[in-house]
Amino acid sequence: MHYVAKANITPYEEFKTEKHSMKKWAKLKFIGALTKFHYRRVEGNDDKLRRAKSDKSRSKKTLIGLSIMPRAQSNSSTK
Repeated sequence: MHYVAKANITPYEEFKTEKHSMKKWAKLKFIGALTKFHYRRVEGNDDKLRRAKSDKSRSKKTLIGLSIMPRAQSNSSTK
């Protein structure tokens, strides 16, 4: 013969409501943390893109500046 021990405890209603509210609060905090993380990531990528664009425009300006400057031609190559 087997005896199965079971606790004869009725559910504690206040505990259920507290558990539900803690679960809801934790879910909201988790979603808020994920949102902040992704916003920071997007901002970082925006900064990288802005820097890349400014670097590209700087390199174009220097190339334009170099092409405007007169070049010294050597006499030996023209002879």
